[in-house]
Amino acid sequence: MSSDKRLSTGFRQVDAFDSDDNYERDEQGEIIEEISYVTLDLGPVEPSLVPSSSTYRLIGLDTPTPFLQLSGTIFQGTHQSLLGTELLFTEDKGWPH
Repeated sequence: MSSDKRLSTGFRQVDAFDSDDNYERDEQGEIIEEISYVTLDLGPVEPSLVPSSSTYRLIGLDTPTPFLQLSGTIFQGTHQSLLGTELLFTEDKGWPH
């Protein structure tokens, strides 16, 4: 049996990121980071699944079939284009009512 950890065909688990020498840098020598926000529509799932999950894995966002693992539950997804604008809000417990 190979020590290569396969999550699914075409995906491989890594235990650590590459060294900083392997990343693209800007003119000041700082590593260029790319930030992406992802909205997930899980549909009808067990209501306690998301709040009770202490860990997750989001794999293959750049593929036609990304995967999400919440605790022991694995979801296979698809990409859909959003029509219009999406707004994300956070709940501020200290906001006066």
